Amino acid sequence: MDQEIQVGKIQKETTSFSLSDVPAIQELLQPITSRDPLVNDTKIRRLYLQASLQQWFAPKRINFSTDIEMDEESRRVWIKLMTIFYTLEKMGLNVIANMMPRAASKLKSEEVTYYLSAQCFDEARHVFAVENYLRKLGGPPKYDWKYHVLGQIASLGFYRVENWLFSTLFSENFASAFLRRSQKANLDPMGAEMCKNLLLDESRHLHFLHIVLPDVLDRLSMLGRSYVKTSQFFIMKLTAQWAATLEEDAKFVGLDRRAILEEVFENIERAYEGFGVTRDYLYFPKLTTATGRPIRVH
Repeated sequence: MDQEIQVGKIQKETTSFSLSDVPAIQELLQPITSRDPLVNDTKIRRLYLQASLQQWFAPKRINFSTDIEMDEESRRVWIKLMTIFYTLEKMGLNVIANMMPRAASKLKSEEVTYYLSAQCFDEARHVFAVENYLRKLGGPPKYDWKYHVLGQIASLGFYRVENWLFSTLFSENFASAFLRRSQKANLDPMGAEMCKNLLLDESRHLHFLHIVLPDVLDRLSMLGRSYVKTSQFFIMKLTAQWAATLEEDAKFVGLDRRAILEEVFENIERAYEGFGVTRDYLYFPKLTTATGRPIRVH
């Protein structure tokens, strides 16, 4: 529900921005394209201008000079969890840098190039912020190759662009849920401030997906739909399995890994319903405990 509120807020701000009475702004809002795009270029251009307006400078917004007060065990666990988040953010940066030209070509939209360039900069800022936060925690940032397979499933194989976009819907929802709950856990002021600022960008990234994915889904063949939903199942399945192994660590710092995944799955379901398909379209993995016992999801 919080995710829907955030997306709605971005949409409202974008609409307000697009209805500006300044003639020069109105002219800037008109897309210029030499080909027939497969997505809504007008909405994407507005979102690009909104993204440009919302850029923030990490060293100014987050006070990295303050000391972090945390007991030793909480610090150890938090470093472990944030290292995983750092890995996923860096993976996302590498993947979007590789997929930008492919997506613009596939969707026949120059506006997609504009917007994804802004989102790529967002991802770089996220990696920079988490990297420096880890340093303040006393844990040198490192890329955990165990999770690298998620990026490969999301961006390789057939229907690469479509698969990547739908995979991003899952990853952005997961990041939003994790950041929102981490902010509420408030382990330290610096971390809470970082989470709050990263969430601003994640909400906008979700809004982009809500613009383009209905058109992408409409044009997918039956084979393409089957490929994408199978890929999404494996991504969600691996995430759920790995999250189960972190249950005790997450609980120690005030996070409920089951609640996070349930929120993500519910938001994914609502998103697909918004695209015109039911929950039956996707195969949702069963949540289990660390020992493999199934968990009933209501």
